[in-house]
Amino acid sequence: MAAGTALRNPVDLPILAASFYNSWTPARLEIPHQHSVRLSLTNLSDDWHLFALGDDTALRDQDLIHKLMPDLRKDYPNTRLSEPGTTVTLPWRFDRAGTFSLRCVRAAHQGDGAVLSIQVHE
Repeated sequence: MAAGTALRNPVDLPILAASFYNSWTPARLEIPHQHSVRLSLTNLSDDWHLFALGDDTALRDQDLIHKLMPDLRKDYPNTRLSEPGTTVTLPWRFDRAGTFSLRCVRAAHQGDGAVLSIQVHE
């Protein structure tokens, strides 16, 4: 299940930034339940990534799609395609409390352990 709701027209949302180069910095973000933010994700690596946000079930399903179509470069509401050296944003409202993950779902990168943990608390 998704961690919340993608926002189509974000205005003046607080920005939470994280950068990726083989691992995430910071490794964990904490966000209040029902809070809307703009996740700013900087790809410092020399490879493209398809960063996806969700719980284990949602990410498992996206993993399967990308194993079947490893060259797929498609944004979904909970994903952002990030080319090397770019910053992408993911405006999001966290509708559910819990622990969610943001990681690359590219077939070649699945299982590398580079996960940004997002704790949504009541």
